[in-house]
Amino acid sequence: MNFSDLRPNIYNYLGFRGVKESPETDSEIKSCLEELETLAQFNYLYKAFEEPPEFLKKQPYAGFLRGSGGVILSVMTLGAGVDIRINRLNRTDMSRAVVLDACASAYLEYRSDEYERSIGENLSSRFCPGYGGSPLSDLKFIFGLLHPEKIGVTLSESLFMLPAKSMAGVIGIGGGGKKSCGGCIMLADCTYRKEGRRCFSQTE
Repeated sequence: MNFSDLRPNIYNYLGFRGVKESPETDSEIKSCLEELETLAQFNYLYKAFEEPPEFLKKQPYAGFLRGSGGVILSVMTLGAGVDIRINRLNRTDMSRAVVLDACASAYLEYRSDEYERSIGENLSSRFCPGYGGSPLSDLKFIFGLLHPEKIGVTLSESLFMLPAKSMAGVIGIGGGGKKSCGGCIMLADCTYRKEGRRCFSQTE
């Protein structure tokens, strides 16, 4: 894992907490990433469908999947150990907890992107319930189809995934492409763009 690959996305997450770029923060990020490599137990579960499940036949999913020849539903996690460590730091070292939390979010995305490259070519980026006005309650459909309890991920009644450093996504097969602002369904309402930032590395 290359620090420079994750640095832009980590600072995207830290930016929402008011943390600015600095040599000191870079040093803390590197330390947190080293800790994550020992703490994280990355796991990824997915299933491919030739025909999108019924809940994906509405907007904004229908627009996102336009031109795709199939769909992948996925759930991924860093495991409970990362959550436990962040919660402990929240009581003893709040500043490191903030950095570790941001690193964990970026690390989960990085490991997931890496795994998805092994699944196949010409896949779209991930679209998660909650994006683009899609309801978080759609997580229930993904959980019902994949049963991610088998990799230790559960969904609370209030629609929080546990462990917290987990994601569930929708990926188009065929017709997809690399991440780009121009092709993003959230372009008009993107918080990152309004702040002159991107949600992904420009080298992707």
